[in-house]
Amino acid sequence: MKQKFVPITLAVLLLMLASLACQAATAGGKSADATDVPAKPTSVEPTATEPAKGPKLPSTIAPGGTGMACFGLYEAGISCLDEKGWKTYTSKNADLPSDYVTDGALCPDGRMAFAQSDGVSLFDGKKWENIAISKDYSSADGLACAKDGSIWVAHFQGVSHYVKGTWTTYPSAELATGDSANELVYDVKIGPDGAVWVVTSNSVAMFNDGKWKVFQQGQGFDDKMFFNALTIDADGRVWVAYGTGAAVYEDGAWKLLDKGDYDSPSAIDFDAKGQLWLGTLSSGVSVYNGNTWAKYSRKSEDLSSDSINSIAADRSGRIWLATSYGLTVFDGATWQTYRMDNTDIGDNNIRFALVVKDGPTLPKLADKDKGSLVGALHDADGKSMPGMRVEICVEPLGSQYNGDTPCSEQPFFLSTKTDEKGAFKIENIPAGYYVIASETATGWAQLTTEFGIGSERTLIAAGKKVDVGTLTLEKK
Repeated sequence: MKQKFVPITLAVLLLMLASLACQAATAGGKSADATDVPAKPTSVEPTATEPAKGPKLPSTIAPGGTGMACFGLYEAGISCLDEKGWKTYTSKNADLPSDYVTDGALCPDGRMAFAQSDGVSLFDGKKWENIAISKDYSSADGLACAKDGSIWVAHFQGVSHYVKGTWTTYPSAELATGDSANELVYDVKIGPDGAVWVVTSNSVAMFNDGKWKVFQQGQGFDDKMFFNALTIDADGRVWVAYGTGAAVYEDGAWKLLDKGDYDSPSAIDFDAKGQLWLGTLSSGVSVYNGNTWAKYSRKSEDLSSDSINSIAADRSGRIWLATSYGLTVFDGATWQTYRMDNTDIGDNNIRFALVVKDGPTLPKLADKDKGSLVGALHDADGKSMPGMRVEICVEPLGSQYNGDTPCSEQPFFLSTKTDEKGAFKIENIPAGYYVIASETATGWAQLTTEFGIGSERTLIAAGKKVDVGTLTLEKK
């Protein structure tokens, strides 16, 4: 594969704040030498706010017996955990058409459904069934299974329904109107009465008896809202996450549960006790217990990443957080994060989590050997670049960054400098995928994919030395 080392620039903070839909970069972290793991931030107590006035929380859920859990990985397939341990499924070792898996759902028939770039895959723990993708969408943002065996997929510009071998697509124009109209369709869920619920960035839509009912500013909501995710609670009520809290549809009207501060929402779910969990793009997770809100993050040392991609609850009371740097599980008293350096999960960047019944027994943590990375840095004319800082970090970079360096505010990063010949070496690297960035004569550059779009991730396996060869800065 042709390597492209493409310049990246320091982002302008005001421009990032102006976009409410922007997926912000994760915050926190300190610089470290190549041989040192960054120090953890000072511990603080979770932030609690005043009692909130709003709707009551749902009923509690009783345990349901030992189950399994599966996790969608960042372009690396699916990792599942059961009583036998970990197993990662990819297009190379399973009947999974694509390793690019974007969302998942638990189906009424007991199977798990996974949205992948070639369609939808159904899995019962042993066998796979695949449904080819509709021509009306290219990537799924949300997925749901109905009792009749049909599948719903939320995607850019609409929502598609698969039943008996046929796809039917409802365009985003049916999901919002006027100033709330948009093409960003984020999530889909199905209520116990069979009604289908879809959330766009500015509206919530319900499909029942062949018709759509839209809720937006002036139609169920007083103000313009910014949504991202939805869930169905144990009592069958629909909840949607918005910038400053959550809203529930009850008795024909929306009731707001506001937490007072703004966070870009990314995920919503309830634990077995009926407590509400809200994940965010860059500010960790907030929990509402019926009286107060508490906030957990890297700052409180409970999470390894503040970027929450998905939340799943098991029936035994545990919460599973899929983050961009590990799988974090909370059992009501203890937080534990599982990554490639301490367990056999297939990636540290987890897109989503699915947990069946009580979920599996959690594995013991391993102490895996660390690896190393070597290479060299050349400019666009092929000349070596001595004295340049090279760093690696765990979350993909965009075309811009915040902080002192591209990696300085990430959950984990290591750095070094090139020698007089432009060569570099980074040691004591925990197992995982890493993004490579380097200082240049005029700024910073990162190693991108073959087409120059997005960060190229380099796998550092436990105890292995990886040579990336010569990285040459792309000519402008």
